[in-house]
Amino acid sequence: MKKYSLVLIVILLCIVGADNRQAEAYSVKLQKDGMYAEMLPDLVVNNATVLFKKRVKKAMQYYKKYKDADTYTLATKVPVEYLEFIPVAKKIQDSDEIIIRNPFFIYSVEGYEGYSYYFAVEKNGERLCLFSLDIHPDTGKISFGYDDMMDRYFAYDEKTMKDALFYSMDNITYAQTPQKTTVVRDRKERGPQYLMEGASSYMEEIKAKRKVFKKKNYEEKKEEIFAFLDEGKNKKVIKESEKNLKLELKDEYIETKKDTKKDGIGKGIYIAVGIAAIGGITAEIIFKKKRKNG
Repeated sequence: MKKYSLVLIVILLCIVGADNRQAEAYSVKLQKDGMYAEMLPDLVVNNATVLFKKRVKKAMQYYKKYKDADTYTLATKVPVEYLEFIPVAKKIQDSDEIIIRNPFFIYSVEGYEGYSYYFAVEKNGERLCLFSLDIHPDTGKISFGYDDMMDRYFAYDEKTMKDALFYSMDNITYAQTPQKTTVVRDRKERGPQYLMEGASSYMEEIKAKRKVFKKKNYEEKKEEIFAFLDEGKNKKVIKESEKNLKLELKDEYIETKKDTKKDGIGKGIYIAVGIAAIGGITAEIIFKKKRKNG
């Protein structure tokens, strides 16, 4: 009798836990809005929440350990990528609702191949920060990126930048909508520049690329950027980064949901099987009791 009761409890726990999630001190949700959401690698977008929480946790660990330390100790003991992010992490309270949204990519017109994917973060409906997830082109390792200067001076305005294409030329980053083009960050070096020997032909090639791109309209630029992103999904480094991230996150890794309807059916089948099993065990227990009493 005890054996059957134990099995009954286990099955009930499985059913109750089918949709149960452990609550976090603060909630972090992913909102796949914006036209880039479906164009960026799934492994990056889907795991943005997990990687963000890990960075916040690690940054706060450094803060609690060295909050009373002097400037020299902070500079030598805390890695700069965490040191810059600590002020952001400190703003997050237990009751806050964090939404990671509007993933985007800054396309390099000059052809510098990079794998940095950006996200906007909101806290209780207000902007908190921008961060990036960067894939190393050689190792395929994914790292969390936070640039305090970019966060401060990147003129990101969600309302005016809906459907904006982001691209950079000559160290100037632009956001172009069907209506207008805006400079969102300017890091161009002004004044006389001295080129290394043999670099003049390379610079002429770069200038030619810029000229061709400038002549394109919004839709033509969008087609070029999206073709680049689509092609990038199949590159070896992206496949390698998926393996690396699975090893790093283990059970926390979030797979791509290929078919949510199928997932729902599958979950329903498990629950139905559990209920059927409970019914069968219960009937067997009653039958045995009757047989014993009879």
